[in-house]
Amino acid sequence: MTTREEELGITTHPGYAGHFTRRQAVGALSNGTRILKRNSHAGDANADGTPGTVLGSIGDPTVGFGYFVEWDPRRGIAVFIEGTRIEKV
Repeated sequence: MTTREEELGITTHPGYAGHFTRRQAVGALSNGTRILKRNSHAGDANADGTPGTVLGSIGDPTVGFGYFVEWDPRRGIAVFIEGTRIEKV
């Protein structure tokens, strides 16, 4: 039996803290796309306008996308964020 993480390709990657996928969901921003943080919440580690890069994505156009990103001020740390909270540069 496989886990949901295995199905999505979520695993560790050399040089990164955190688990993520390098897969790219159909219709999502491409891996490597430069982004900015938006719609920050109280207590977020990164404020609106923080630049970063898409590492991978999950989801689909009907329900939305989630992205694994690396923020420039925190290189080497992969985090997950809702697609509504980033914008393409």
